[in-house]
Amino acid sequence: MSSFTKKEIIATFFRLLEQKPLSKITVKNIVEACGINRNTFYYYYKDIYDLVDDIFNIETYKVTSQNPVHGHWQEGCLQSMHYLVEHSMIIHNVLNSISPETIKRYLFKTAHGLLITLSNNVTEGKYLPEADRNFIADFYSFGFVGIFYDWIRGGMKQEPEKFIELMGRMLNGSIYDVLKRSAVDTKPKQ
Repeated sequence: MSSFTKKEIIATFFRLLEQKPLSKITVKNIVEACGINRNTFYYYYKDIYDLVDDIFNIETYKVTSQNPVHGHWQEGCLQSMHYLVEHSMIIHNVLNSISPETIKRYLFKTAHGLLITLSNNVTEGKYLPEADRNFIADFYSFGFVGIFYDWIRGGMKQEPEKFIELMGRMLNGSIYDVLKRSAVDTKPKQ
């Protein structure tokens, strides 16, 4: 089986999501639109929700694997928000078919990845215990998830640039200061 087939399944699924809610899409719809048989679909995915999970993981990886420019978290957030706005019909159709907890889990994964990248950039050459690094990323991730989820549920009406500017006013010194105060020059002796 080729990766082309998997990409076609994903592309077809996106086209279908532009037209109807996730809850109304069946494996049969996907395979007929792709021109493949059911076994080919099941070679890659156990069900539609497995496909959705794969797509979220692919998109999360795309966002988190690209280091924020010069260590600024805003670039990753802006990229994510523009992606959501560009695919607003898909997002709307998925939101109405997946539990809020699932959506928040994906948002958390993305925010946490971006904050770990930021943390690594800000504390480069210094020692920050992994538990502290994760706690800081968790703390800010929960805030990001809450505000982003409300923005998405509200129809993504506020422009991403304005949204990020407001967040930046609140957070810019805060995240950097916490990371810098938490990191030390060398690992403490045991």
